[in-house]
Amino acid sequence: MTALRTGSPALPRPAGGTAPRALRARVSPQRLRADVEALARPRGRLHAPQEMARAEELVRASLEEAGWRVDRRPFTFHDAEGNLDHDPPEGDRRTRYAKLEGANLVATPKPCVQGRRIVVAAHLDTVPDSPGADDNASAVAALLELARVLDPQGLKQTPVLAILDMEEIGFFGARAFVQSEAPNTITGALVLESVGYSTAEPRSQGVPTGVGLLYRDQIRQLRRRELRGDWTLVVYRAAFRQLAHAVADPLAEIAGRDRVLTIREPLDFPLLGPILGRLVPWTREFARSDHVEFWRAGIPAVQITDTANFRNPNYHEPTDTPETLDYEYLADVVAATACALERLCSQG
Repeated sequence: MTALRTGSPALPRPAGGTAPRALRARVSPQRLRADVEALARPRGRLHAPQEMARAEELVRASLEEAGWRVDRRPFTFHDAEGNLDHDPPEGDRRTRYAKLEGANLVATPKPCVQGRRIVVAAHLDTVPDSPGADDNASAVAALLELARVLDPQGLKQTPVLAILDMEEIGFFGARAFVQSEAPNTITGALVLESVGYSTAEPRSQGVPTGVGLLYRDQIRQLRRRELRGDWTLVVYRAAFRQLAHAVADPLAEIAGRDRVLTIREPLDFPLLGPILGRLVPWTREFARSDHVEFWRAGIPAVQITDTANFRNPNYHEPTDTPETLDYEYLADVVAATACALERLCSQG
């Protein structure tokens, strides 16, 4: 298979940038926890609009305090097909909304370099009744910490932090963001989705039945470590392989080579992908978040995740609370993302 293996040689490291371990020293697990604790309440435009507004204001204030300019970008969709924001008693979650109104927050450093941009994105909303500490306050807190530790001076491309709305009902914030941008100016997007849950307990990592047939080396690595759920997954498409390495390589240097896996999206395999998509339900699990909207627009993007429901027993539950997360693990992910962002933005 052509899936990227963590043991394969890395692509040449971009010139410049801070060493991964030096960036890790700047990242504060205590600040990350404080941000997650401040955000961790059910929040959403439809089921908890007041909490969503509160979370939005907290994020805006934190980004501005870190010296970034924040633009609130409202959006509207009419006659939009998506998911219900709750689980129905029976039947499919798919529904059609006559009108949806949301808003993204888009932050850029001051002063801002005009031209090409690298985006780091995370969604702010939760499902009803879940505080969403891992899904997705962990990723939003990561963006807030990125704003504090990243030095934008001298960068040739603009780093953009995008806090997206309405992921849980169908990626509408990501779609609005992509549609509002000139796609050829975005040279890469790193999408963080549930990045704070880690456990070293054996057999804590779930894997779909049959996944080893496609990703033999990766599953062999997980089984060698007794299926411990203490690593990070980077999902990519073949055309964006170097972008996956930009995150995976510094994370391997910070946390260890066994603590990161990179996997090519199964539906991206020529000829085989469409067949898998029709016949093998688990192959669609790699396309369940905002990175999909970037892919659809032809924008290079990768997803960074702790694998969510395949590891975290609190996924979409009232028990997805701040004390269940591993903030040292989250800090490693933040440092690797900061390293990738700095190096990518240093390229002309």
